[in-house]
Amino acid sequence: TNFPDALSAAPAATLFGAPLLLTPVGSIPTNVVAELIRLQPARIVVVGGVTSVSDAVVETLETIAPTQRISGSNRYETSRAIVADAFDTASTVYIATGSNFPDALTASAAAGSMGAPVILVNGAAALDQETLDLLASLGTTTVRIAGGANAVSASIHSQLAGSGFTVERVSGGDRYDTGRAINAQAFVTADTIYIASGANFPDALAGAALAGARGAPLFVVQPACVPQSVSLGMTALAPTRIVLLGGTASLSAGVATYLRC
Repeated sequence: TNFPDALSAAPAATLFGAPLLLTPVGSIPTNVVAELIRLQPARIVVVGGVTSVSDAVVETLETIAPTQRISGSNRYETSRAIVADAFDTASTVYIATGSNFPDALTASAAAGSMGAPVILVNGAAALDQETLDLLASLGTTTVRIAGGANAVSASIHSQLAGSGFTVERVSGGDRYDTGRAINAQAFVTADTIYIASGANFPDALAGAALAGARGAPLFVVQPACVPQSVSLGMTALAPTRIVLLGGTASLSAGVATYLRC
């Protein structure tokens, strides 16, 4: 029912070759339980505190496999905790605003495909010391900022550059064009491309982990059509297969026929 925890979890899941499953706060759906039983995991990781995933859900999960909760006092601390748990080193790290989802969604798939993490930040404020310390502990040399200055400020760009990092901002005219730019930087070609709605987040959350595991890009599009810049970006990658994530309420028949906006 919310997006922040899963945004950082997608590249972490990809690193382990793991799927990402969603749940309501208070109880876990029977079809998700059935999928967990089918997968026979040796370890289940719950991301987020009890206000995101309740202890009752964790108790149910414990009956399937040993379960670990990774959380912090807010979305940013949780993001750092997820990254610290999964990654020992990361020469390249993506950062994205934690106040909205589109930039980080596309970045999660791109980062996952290259074994890199995504760290959520408060894009309107200076980077906190904890984030800088995490980057140092990972041995990071390059930081890719997903999104424009309205998402992650120019002062953060300057702060990172002044701290000795190579900083690359990847952005476009809107959320759809930013996704195109992120994928254009991360991928030269792609046999498979995943598409999800940029108007809502659930389908793309699990899809980002899947795309990252397959080494494939994830593009966000409008629910009824494919923005022209995205269409051109997809064509440039010369895919042989396109996978739409979600039903027709998320992506219309127009998107399935490649209707341009």
